[in-house]
Amino acid sequence: MKIRGGLGTLTLAVGLFALTACEPFGDKDKENLKKACPAAPSTIQRPASLKSFPDASGIKYTGSQQKGPTIVVTGFLNVAISPAHQAYHAAVANAAGYQVTKEEQDAADSEVNFSGHSTSGQVKLVQSCKARTTVTITVRPN
Repeated sequence: MKIRGGLGTLTLAVGLFALTACEPFGDKDKENLKKACPAAPSTIQRPASLKSFPDASGIKYTGSQQKGPTIVVTGFLNVAISPAHQAYHAAVANAAGYQVTKEEQDAADSEVNFSGHSTSGQVKLVQSCKARTTVTITVRPN
């Protein structure tokens, strides 16, 4: 009985650790979702490197980098994570020649993976204040 109880306790401890280890944001990060947003970053025109990649309504671009054949574009949406996720999911799913290959949403971040037009990649969304979600679009050639 003692061995069995020890294994049960160990299993419970490992399970609780796994649950807390998988939580990407702690209490402090969740508090950030309630705080006011600082001034918005400077914006740029829509990067030509995005070619036919769909825009979510309201996206404002802040930067673009070429990393070898990969394009990384940054920006933000003036909404919380859930509407931002929905906006990018809909934009990709409804764009001709693109499809959502995987998606995930947590309390303050989400991902929308995609493929189409001989590319694949990810839209990474992170909410760090009450009403703004940062957007990082990574596009790779297939």
